[in-house]
Amino acid sequence: MITASAIFALLFGMLVSFNLESFKSMAMNEDKATINKDMRTVTSQLSDDARMANFFVLYSNYTVAARTTPSQELLQANSGDFLVFIFYGDVPTGGAMNVRPVSRIVGYYRAPYQSGQIDPLTNNSTTVVLEPVRRFDISVANGTLPASQYLESANIPAGGTSTTVEALLPNDSAATIKTHTIVVQLAQGLADGCLFHNFWGKSIMLNGKIVQGNNFESAHDTYNFTVSPRG
Repeated sequence: MITASAIFALLFGMLVSFNLESFKSMAMNEDKATINKDMRTVTSQLSDDARMANFFVLYSNYTVAARTTPSQELLQANSGDFLVFIFYGDVPTGGAMNVRPVSRIVGYYRAPYQSGQIDPLTNNSTTVVLEPVRRFDISVANGTLPASQYLESANIPAGGTSTTVEALLPNDSAATIKTHTIVVQLAQGLADGCLFHNFWGKSIMLNGKIVQGNNFESAHDTYNFTVSPRG
């Protein structure tokens, strides 16, 4: 004969199980909402930046060691984790029409591995596949980029300086990285393990998996999006 206490225990167990499943479902829905927000944000910003940029440069990753010289720029059919959009300013008075100073640089990158970082997907600090995607925006207008910087070496107007894209990029210190905006909370690169792919030097495809949650209960979605600078 089933006692009242046994019936209560059974009902209590069923209630706890129901509540746990409800909490899991709510958490999953919140994670999916966060993914949708990340996708809308990065789509809007990438589209706006690419549309106004003159050209892009791709590097394997954000570390300074990976972008010291122009020879490290990844050409067509290559993939990397650091995308840079370059914007030119107006032609100086009396200057050559094809010689224009750099006015703005916008970068997107998967944040480099930090010592002791625990990967939410693999749940350890040895195998790291998920990293946040950050964005920086430096320009002459806001004082974060020196004026009169030219990527050409000839016909530079008086007062101008010949330089390279690499020399104008921010450093990779932890303090600097923290100042850059997170546009995607966690992402895994799917283009040969990287997030960006160079199509013929004319377009960039973002190909990655956006993840929210942990190794056991995670919401994720694959994301593909192609943008092209105006030239």
